[in-house]
Amino acid sequence: MSKMQKILLYTGVGIVSLVGLAVLAVYAFVIQRPATATSVIAEVKPYQWNKVKLGGNTLSSDGSEYFIWTKNGESNNWIIFFSGGGVSWDAKSAAHPIKLMNLLKGTDTGNYFPDIPFYMLTLLGGITDTGNPDNPFHGWNVVYLPYSTGDFHIGNRTVEYAREDGSRFTMRYNGRNNVQSSLDWIYANVEKPGKLLIAGESAGGFGSAFWAPVIAAHYKDSEIYQYSDSSYLRSDKWPEVVEQEWHADFAKNFGYAPEADLIGSAFRENERLMPAGTVLLQSYSVDDEILIHFQNNINDYTGPRDQKVIHTWSEEMRQSVASLADTVPNYYYYLTDYGLDAAKGTTGHTFATRGTFYQAEQDGVKLIKWLGDAVNQHKPYSVGSSFLRGEQP
Repeated sequence: MSKMQKILLYTGVGIVSLVGLAVLAVYAFVIQRPATATSVIAEVKPYQWNKVKLGGNTLSSDGSEYFIWTKNGESNNWIIFFSGGGVSWDAKSAAHPIKLMNLLKGTDTGNYFPDIPFYMLTLLGGITDTGNPDNPFHGWNVVYLPYSTGDFHIGNRTVEYAREDGSRFTMRYNGRNNVQSSLDWIYANVEKPGKLLIAGESAGGFGSAFWAPVIAAHYKDSEIYQYSDSSYLRSDKWPEVVEQEWHADFAKNFGYAPEADLIGSAFRENERLMPAGTVLLQSYSVDDEILIHFQNNINDYTGPRDQKVIHTWSEEMRQSVASLADTVPNYYYYLTDYGLDAAKGTTGHTFATRGTFYQAEQDGVKLIKWLGDAVNQHKPYSVGSSFLRGEQP
């Protein structure tokens, strides 16, 4: 069994399963090996991660250092990838970050990463493994924006909260500053990509959709694609969370008002805000266990987690996809029940940076072919339409 198989991470929303302290100890020297530090795109070996310390007003939510990773390829094409890693929507959820020891003990899994996990680089594969010849983005350059602020990469608020035991802690919703500083570095070091894929998974799928028009405006002469993987969470709370909890000043910064279907509204508006010819892409696991879990928590649902609950999330997600497919001309989707757990009635979460990026298949079309055809072959299309018709393939 490989290291990736032994350590499974749901990076998108924050549920981690580690096979014991023994496994962690065996691989500690690999996981903790730091990436090469660099402040500019240096002459480094292709396909090697480099750590970029940004300084300034960048911080993780717990006050620890924020930085980005970059990897050189051998082409003039670039991926700007927004990481997932949970969400904080109020004082109570902010008081429960993801902690490694709790995960190892099997206790409270937490809601978001308060810092950049030391083991994250080891677990990055899929689309970011640009040295893999099977990757449709083989040879591309990558900038990876970690996520450690619980605010979908858009917050701008520092607030002091109380835990259940009365102790105080400071929550830094600092996503906006982190992204803006990351973009400043990218703009200074990446002159003009030929093709540019602005992508993200789970919470990062939201972030990539929000920031895509800003990035595209800087790279007006590039071929632009925007891809969000596994990023549907519907809640009537979102407008208040975005403005009151995160202080995102959303309409001013992004040009439209947040809605209950936050990701759907972003894709709909991006058709208007982004350059003509931009291709908008989404992928979903149709009974996503992790997104169902988070949507229930955000909406204060305390009832049984049965098939009715699963179908509610899935039906709402499908309605969102169907609406976009009907109204946004340059929008394409990939829906799949790949990896369905028949006993639980749920599917896994995220493909983009996991091994399932290469394995997932629906209606005879692999996810990597669908994405590669859209970006590299200029042949975008949708997969999994039967799910929108209520059929089971």
